[in-house]
Amino acid sequence: MTLMIHSVLLMAISLNMARCRRLTEDIDNEVSSNPAANLGFRDPMEYVKIMQPPVPVISKKVGAHVELFCEAIGSPPPTIQWYKRNMRITENDSFDTNMISQTPGLAKVGSRLVINYVLPRHQDVYRCVAESGVQVATAASRLIVSNKEGREMNFTQLINAKILGAHHIPRVTFWASTFMSNIGTDVILPCRFVGNPKPNLYWLDNNNKIIENDERFTILPDGELRIRNILWTDMGGYTCVVENSVGEDSIETFLYPMKESSK
Repeated sequence: MTLMIHSVLLMAISLNMARCRRLTEDIDNEVSSNPAANLGFRDPMEYVKIMQPPVPVISKKVGAHVELFCEAIGSPPPTIQWYKRNMRITENDSFDTNMISQTPGLAKVGSRLVINYVLPRHQDVYRCVAESGVQVATAASRLIVSNKEGREMNFTQLINAKILGAHHIPRVTFWASTFMSNIGTDVILPCRFVGNPKPNLYWLDNNNKIIENDERFTILPDGELRIRNILWTDMGGYTCVVENSVGEDSIETFLYPMKESSK
């Protein structure tokens, strides 16, 4: 019986490590020559890179649903904001600035820009801007509304057509798919979302159990999960679930605690 238990434990550890290697392989390939790739550095250099830019050009008709996706990696963990030309249209400041300055780490983050009902006014250039400290990376996408002539609506028309206030399925709009930081540090795993009615949110831990606030785990008002003093046993997938009367959405963040370098 003891031998069987040991075998199961070894298999679980091997599966976790294999998964982590797969999740971080692209990060290693990109930053292996950059000091920020070494999470054991006490003062890592700031680094950010867009791994998957939004599609360069997308054409949709009035009334279509559009989602633009952008993914970036960086150290310290980056944020992603969306701009319409030079006007910021998202609020993804999900990482506490003071915490980042004290916590070396690296994350791969993703963001969606969701337009539930395309109107002629939506035709424009949208920019994904990834920021890590003072480092910035950007990529652009042009949205073309193919049948926009004469199809704009004013406020009253939007209400009468039941476009304003319409119910929409929740979508997570900013999250980290992979988060790596030193054992003993505090981390914040983001989970920003949209949806109408306003979605309810909960997190599942690395054992697929619903997280309740306690001295180490706290769900913050904007949906982020704060984990204090991370341990090696905290390694694994944490799932953020958002749901309303229309439907639900979820994302998973793989947390990988690292041993701090003695340098």
